[in-house]
Amino acid sequence: MAKWKVVITDRQFAEIEIEKEILSKVDAEVFDYQVKDEKDVIEIVGDCDAVITEYADLTRKAIDSMKKCQIISVYAVGVDGLDVAAATEKNICVGHVRDYCVDEVSTHAVGLILNLSRKISLLSNTVREGHWDFKLAGRVLNLRGQTFGLNGYGTIARAVAEKMKPFGVEIIAYDPFVPHETAAKSGVKLVDFEYLLENSDFISSHVPDLPSTRKLFNEAAFSRMKKTAYLVNTGRGPVVDEDDLIRALESGEIAGAALDVTDPEPISVDSPLLKMKNVVITPHSAYNSEDSQRRLQALTAENVAQRLMGYCPRFFANSELKDKLGLMDLPEGGI
Repeated sequence: MAKWKVVITDRQFAEIEIEKEILSKVDAEVFDYQVKDEKDVIEIVGDCDAVITEYADLTRKAIDSMKKCQIISVYAVGVDGLDVAAATEKNICVGHVRDYCVDEVSTHAVGLILNLSRKISLLSNTVREGHWDFKLAGRVLNLRGQTFGLNGYGTIARAVAEKMKPFGVEIIAYDPFVPHETAAKSGVKLVDFEYLLENSDFISSHVPDLPSTRKLFNEAAFSRMKKTAYLVNTGRGPVVDEDDLIRALESGEIAGAALDVTDPEPISVDSPLLKMKNVVITPHSAYNSEDSQRRLQALTAENVAQRLMGYCPRFFANSELKDKLGLMDLPEGGI
């Protein structure tokens, strides 16, 4: 019998051989399920030592049912939908994977920007409809000289900035948690949110879903943006008030939008956004590649292995537990 029991509540991956291989090295057995509802989760996590999860409802009630769990490791950058406070109260580390898809998401964001500026999807669709006429694209932009705004200046946003620089854009960013000198070293000017709205030709959003960011892009924000401006969101859907976005697009308050994330997901089949020619939507796919999937699976499992061996997980949302639980720092090069 294995020393540790690890429960996978749910996953979108076809195989979990990566997780099994990593966890077998610490004498852990993996029990694989496909459950998401609170009631079903409670039935499988009571006696586990660790939980790996993706979309399951890890509510306070579900977490309180865990009798000896040491870590909940999430297949994600963020920990949305998981009651971190409840886990912390029970001394359960909440692991996540902060940096597994930086290149993929930043490239996807740039791709959406290029799509909007060159009207690629729009023109492709008109050709398929039998129209060979570039004028159907309407206003097409040369990116050089445009002002490119970043909402948030974290790891992914910085990668987007680096990829956009060769296009000759001026880059500004809003992030109250980043020192001005940090951004200045990369040639990026930090500004307040109002300045970002009023001066950007494109705004690319890269912030998490928090009470302070929820519906940040609302009627008031859209009214301050240029009528020729575009909004791109590869971060979190709830950051944009979609009802207000629809009204802003219908009224011509902004020029267009590109969304990889929506609220809710999947987007309603009746959403007016799906019928708008100045909107590009992808199905929360920015993070996806063969490489990023393997890395996500491996790092999520490694978080569990690290904690079960008494180490700090590589990334965990409630790091205040480190000293309380006497967790060791990871040795250089990992374990």
